[in-house]
Amino acid sequence: MTDDTTCSIRGRVRTASRPLALVALVLLAGTVPALATGQSTPTISIEAGSVAADETTTVPVVLTSAPDGLAGYQLELAVDDTAVARFGNASYPDRFGLTTDPVVSSDGGTVTLEAVDLDGQIEPGASDVVLATVSLTGVDGGETQVTVASNQVDADGGGAVEPATEPAALAVSPSATTETVAAATEASSPGGESTAESAGTANATEDDAAGGGDQSTTGANGPLPIALAIAALAAVAALAARTSR
Repeated sequence: MTDDTTCSIRGRVRTASRPLALVALVLLAGTVPALATGQSTPTISIEAGSVAADETTTVPVVLTSAPDGLAGYQLELAVDDTAVARFGNASYPDRFGLTTDPVVSSDGGTVTLEAVDLDGQIEPGASDVVLATVSLTGVDGGETQVTVASNQVDADGGGAVEPATEPAALAVSPSATTETVAAATEASSPGGESTAESAGTANATEDDAAGGGDQSTTGANGPLPIALAIAALAAVAALAARTSR
């Protein structure tokens, strides 16, 4: 094979390799967006539900995904209406090697949480990571929102994570004591008192009617017939005296 032939073959290979490289780049460009869309956006969700007034329920706070792992976090949760529910205490999973005591505001409206994954327990790609469990106590019947007021989340290596947040609705049903008091209040309302007074008036009227009937009977059958009998006896005695004369 001559040198000219060798150069010709190399030129053809180089020429053919260019379209192949372009095709590979196009395929790679189409694959990267697909991989990106396949990964869900990290979200902090609060799985609230329902509770009765004067009772307490525990609510998990979850990070839906940690593509780059989790180094630590700081969160502040808030209850929109403290007249319906309030925060109690909170606890952390054992996987967090360093935590701070939960800080609950004086009115129970907010709770601040902070924890660090010292031992790398939460690895890249982890999902449904429970960050903490908080307790909520029902105050009065109604519904309120539990929200993430602020957050700072760090991935392994110190990179910042900006998770989305999802508020949760907490429904509080009235307690049995509250319902009993409401029923008693309704029974003692002005409408109830007027009904009782009407019933009392009706009973008094019936008693008066019965008493009046007895008096009229006594007047007709009592003193009047006795007087007539005495008058008749006197007349008979007078007639007897005249006859004897």
